[in-house]
Amino acid sequence: MTIFSLLYAMFVALFSTIGAYLPVNFNITVEPSVFDCGGEYYSVVWVTSGKGSGYVKYTYNGEEKTVWDASGGLIRTDDTIHSVQVPKAELQGNTYKVGSQQVGFKFGYSAFKRKTVESKEYSFDGVAKQDGLKLLCISDIHEMKKEMSQSVSYFTDKPDMVLILGDVKGEMEFKSDFVDHVLENAFTLSGGEIPVVYTRGNHETRGEFGSQAIKYLPSETGEYYFTFDFGPLSAIVVDSGEDKEDDHEEYSGLIDFAAYREQEYNWLCSLDASDFENAAYKIVFSHDPTLTDHFGKDWTQPMLDLGMDLIVGGHHHMNKFIEEPLPVFIDGGKQNDGSDAWIASMLTLENGTIRMLSIDDSGNVKLDRTITV
Repeated sequence: MTIFSLLYAMFVALFSTIGAYLPVNFNITVEPSVFDCGGEYYSVVWVTSGKGSGYVKYTYNGEEKTVWDASGGLIRTDDTIHSVQVPKAELQGNTYKVGSQQVGFKFGYSAFKRKTVESKEYSFDGVAKQDGLKLLCISDIHEMKKEMSQSVSYFTDKPDMVLILGDVKGEMEFKSDFVDHVLENAFTLSGGEIPVVYTRGNHETRGEFGSQAIKYLPSETGEYYFTFDFGPLSAIVVDSGEDKEDDHEEYSGLIDFAAYREQEYNWLCSLDASDFENAAYKIVFSHDPTLTDHFGKDWTQPMLDLGMDLIVGGHHHMNKFIEEPLPVFIDGGKQNDGSDAWIASMLTLENGTIRMLSIDDSGNVKLDRTITV
């Protein structure tokens, strides 16, 4: 053994010995949510108070399974946010729990590991009804968590899926913004028991962490736009991106949404109508649902060509149904009409109809509209 190797081994042993007597404060700070980002996998995401590993445990066909937060065979240990991709077929209608082990540092040939924590067991009801599907739609929270929760409490029916449609906060400067306003709200609304779909708002594009959040919610496209199926529903998730031209002064010359929109529009036009033809309900979800003139292009035409029934979103801080060739439902959120009201909405997909029900944080029904598809 060389002198360097000996010193290295002594250092690791000393570091581990001292560390064993240090106080441990390692726990799960945000319980898991199950995100549907399209494709055949869910992303199970949770947060711990310190860096460490992450895993999801469940039993499928009599086999106990542990799926790690890993990449290229390496278990990630350098983050407090843990994202594990689990086959949808194995998690739907099943139970699961998540766990993490604190890892202070991973050396070349050893690691300083500490406490392991696990969540309770969650029952995940990811099997969609064939009719009577209920979708809770939430947009433009803008940090009004109390008002949001109050509005949601007035719905008597439990949702089968949660749609978080963007603008959870004014900016995404730090990791804590993503944790506190995307992941915490996702768990608050879903309880880890039903799938969550997240649509990025224009405010989540602003700030240093805005470019990093996507790695925790991977989709088949690698972007915030994708398609997903849920029982009788086939859906397109559109990323409406920023709401101003790239050269606007508030972006400091650090965005390139012109190229991104072109890429996304080409993807939208490439979708095949045959992939949607067997769906009873076809809905587009977009933070900004008014897309007839989206930076000079009519994005609704390819949607109409695909046979979509409705676009749902927020952004405009109002609650409104708009009769268009492709109808638009603006679901509420923080209202800009001087009332300071906050509105949540529930879609009910049943008997060939889509019912849009909106309730504010005082329990007032603000909109109740049904369309036939």
